[in-house]
Amino acid sequence: MNKKLLAVAIAAALAPAAAMADSGNVTIYGSVHMSVESLNGGNNGAVPVADLYRKTNVSSNSSYIGFKGSEDLGNGLKAIWQMESLVGMGDTGAGTNVNSLTSRNSFLGLSGGFGTAILGRHDTPVKLLGRKADLFGDQIGESRNLISAGGATFDLRPDNVVAYVSPTISGFSGILAYVTNVGAGAAAPLPITAVSASGNYESGPVMVGLGYETHNMSNTGTAANGVADDKIIRLVGGYTFGDVKLVGLYQKAKFNDANVVLDAATNERKTWGLGAAYKMGATTIKGQYYNANDLSGCATGIDCSATGAKMIVVGADYSLSKRTTAYVAYAKTNNDSGATAGTGASYSAFGGGHGDNPGTVAGKDPSGFSLGMKHSF
Repeated sequence: MNKKLLAVAIAAALAPAAAMADSGNVTIYGSVHMSVESLNGGNNGAVPVADLYRKTNVSSNSSYIGFKGSEDLGNGLKAIWQMESLVGMGDTGAGTNVNSLTSRNSFLGLSGGFGTAILGRHDTPVKLLGRKADLFGDQIGESRNLISAGGATFDLRPDNVVAYVSPTISGFSGILAYVTNVGAGAAAPLPITAVSASGNYESGPVMVGLGYETHNMSNTGTAANGVADDKIIRLVGGYTFGDVKLVGLYQKAKFNDANVVLDAATNERKTWGLGAAYKMGATTIKGQYYNANDLSGCATGIDCSATGAKMIVVGADYSLSKRTTAYVAYAKTNNDSGATAGTGASYSAFGGGHGDNPGTVAGKDPSGFSLGMKHSF
């Protein structure tokens, strides 16, 4: 074939690919996180109630896929976007919006020297703080079993988010988010607006963060009836020295009584937790302990004594490569007679959304053993 004709043919074959490359910068990323678990609802020895006995389960632990990109607008300004989706990896109980293109953090925004501003669906700053201090995130024994127990629902990924992330200056940064309608992206079917903010410091081995969030009940028409706004203050910290990592969390939450919807009482709960990890080559041994105090401020006629819970979890991670980790973990929660906290990979008992799991009834002590693997791409 004539060399000029060959060159033209090659150029024509490559034209579609070149056009695709010019259309924008797109990155595909995600995580596949699967585990097999033996879970015990703590009801062994009694007549099984609502399947509260031991079960073996295969779980997809927040497996997801995402697409993101940016476009240079000039003068240091970029347009940014992201669409992220929860993926049910053969787990029939993987929750709502599974495989919806934007079921996880998804947004459009601008980024520049001023920081970053986004519109869309996103984790609140207070939720992001809690994830920084959790050594067992998205697996059995995660901290949300206790920090979100008893109706203290502040670990949200709501719709209708307007958020600003400041630039990092000498290790300091901040995030401010306003949610126009929490009810549209959370379980509560109420038009509750929210404000969530955090200040963070990360430099070398030190990490400290302080967050505040309030849910404005005035839009529900119930504030006049004595229903107070939901509020939380959350403090997290961490320190790494050598192969040892230490983390901690403390929070104080006030929220509407979980037992009597929109009554005049506001519950209060203080929760704290500590965790430690030690890295030995490819193996990391870790453990954490969380304590949720009894509720206070309950409505008249509701006994909130003995509503506390304690959770302990131990485990080991083994790094098979930079992107693949295998792990083993054991978790146990000790509930007071009026508490129903779980140990699963979600803050609802064993975690709705994770297959055929047992539940937890008041006063029972659930436990679980998990063997899993996580691959990120």
